[in-house]
Amino acid sequence: MSSILGQPDAQVFACPKCGEMINTSMAQCAYCNAHVDPQWATWASNAQATIASGFNHANNIMLAARALIALFLASFIPCGGFVAGFGLNLLLLAFPILVLIWFSKYQWGLQGIDKNHDDLKQARRRIMRASIIWGVMFFLRLALWVAVFVTFSLS
Repeated sequence: MSSILGQPDAQVFACPKCGEMINTSMAQCAYCNAHVDPQWATWASNAQATIASGFNHANNIMLAARALIALFLASFIPCGGFVAGFGLNLLLLAFPILVLIWFSKYQWGLQGIDKNHDDLKQARRRIMRASIIWGVMFFLRLALWVAVFVTFSLS
């Protein structure tokens, strides 16, 4: 990646000795003066970027789950509820796909990266919480569809 000015973005990784975050351009750690292998530093910074990306994607999945709640509530608003209901239905269908993509990319597809890294653990917990929200919203939406169907069938 590069910045707006065309300069390469600084890549960081955790020093293998002290754990402080340092730049890949450094030959030794600024905190503990440990020697840094440039090849290993590049690999470690790429791993750190992958973990950060997985964490960010998990946050986006949690935001989608929160949007499910907002759309569900907005679907009861007269006039504008139709649009919210359509968005809710669309997000209810897309959500499991987003979760499967996350797991295939950041859990099942990771090679050489510790899947038990603290950030990945936290990301998995967020996805599990988001999936519970999705399950509740899916059940409520399904219950409403059944209630409407039964009401119109009986009348």
